[in-house]
Amino acid sequence: MRFFHGRFNQRAKTNLFTYIDYWDEKGQCNKIPKIRFMSEEKTALIKNLQQVNKDLEDISTFIQEEFIKMGAGKIEFPDKWLSSKLLDRINIPKTEMKVAGDSATISTLEHFIEVHDISESQKRQYKVLRRALQRFSLYTRISIELDDLTADTLRRFADYLSTEYIYIGKDSDGKPCIIDSRYQEVYDKVPESRFPKPRGKNDIIGTMSRFRTFVKWAKRNHLTNNDPFDEYEMGQPVYGTPFFITKEERNQLYAAKFPKNPGLEIQRDIFVFHCFIGCRVGDLLQMKKSNVINGAIEYVPRKTKEGRPITVRVPLGPTAMEILERYPDVKGDRLLPFTCAQDYNRNIKKMLRLAGIDRKVTVINSLTREEEQHPIWEVASSHMARRVLIGNLYRELKDPNLIAKISGHVENSKAFNRYRNIDEEMAKEVIMKLE
Repeated sequence: MRFFHGRFNQRAKTNLFTYIDYWDEKGQCNKIPKIRFMSEEKTALIKNLQQVNKDLEDISTFIQEEFIKMGAGKIEFPDKWLSSKLLDRINIPKTEMKVAGDSATISTLEHFIEVHDISESQKRQYKVLRRALQRFSLYTRISIELDDLTADTLRRFADYLSTEYIYIGKDSDGKPCIIDSRYQEVYDKVPESRFPKPRGKNDIIGTMSRFRTFVKWAKRNHLTNNDPFDEYEMGQPVYGTPFFITKEERNQLYAAKFPKNPGLEIQRDIFVFHCFIGCRVGDLLQMKKSNVINGAIEYVPRKTKEGRPITVRVPLGPTAMEILERYPDVKGDRLLPFTCAQDYNRNIKKMLRLAGIDRKVTVINSLTREEEQHPIWEVASSHMARRVLIGNLYRELKDPNLIAKISGHVENSKAFNRYRNIDEEMAKEVIMKLE
């Protein structure tokens, strides 16, 4: 459905389906065929077409009435106004599955993704959940209807997530390929951009947590009375102590030269600047010159925009200002000559290695959940810049409220609380000085 009035222009799904052969594009309704001799099938068809037409008329009338109630465009409308109104109006039908995986749950989940106030990255994660649910149902023939879900269904789905990668092998050329013919049929119907890889426990817990959020939303909106998560034990994700480069290592990197890779020096400057402002990489890539206000960076983190938006202001020190002044001629309003996130991550590993920053750090293997030691450059990524700011600030000033204000963490953030483990690391350093 599309509804527009002046500048107001929104689209949303009605959750109605019809037959393309009977759809009148010009009239925007079903064409009702004239059939002389009516069989039961033809009678049912015509009733279905007429019901869809009636539903469309009712929805159209309802939306126009709601539009008038809201002031007929005289006040600003929310981004998801049409979607939320359709959710109020439509009781999403729980139709019988024609094939496993083709369920009302999937339609409801798609509607949830459309109307829920979440970031684009979260929407992508929910779409991954949707496709995994479809493949699970297709492969196992287990119902995923909201009313049919049980704690056992959830456990079997979690098991499926942990083992889906076993259907992928390698061909004679060493390239990934599907080795299970039944799974091949499933994957052809619901593919991914790349074949499934082994999933760690934290990854599976994250997926199941999103599934739980969706089910509880459906229950609150009276789409089901069932909540299988009441009897399902989710488990807790396991994270290691945050690792990051020290101020000394950051300065060592900033002084490093890469004559054989001149472009790497530009990415080095961006990473060092990133370490001084500590934002998420998605926010960094969106920053413009207009974000610099009175000697500070001001921005609204994308992660908080949809919920309770907060403005983060980070004062810029001499080094950060020096970097900005080095690139005054960046095209358009972009703040720095950013690259894409994937190239940025590869460049960070490369620049740290070439700068000789190879201190060993302990990390948790995402698959085995066991401790491992690696050179810091090997496990570095763009998110480490955020940890550089928070971790080094925490070492200097143990005021979590002030640090969270600078980093943009929400109150009582579990991610932020992990930085308190740095105290133990510092205690070890003190003890070693006694030797």
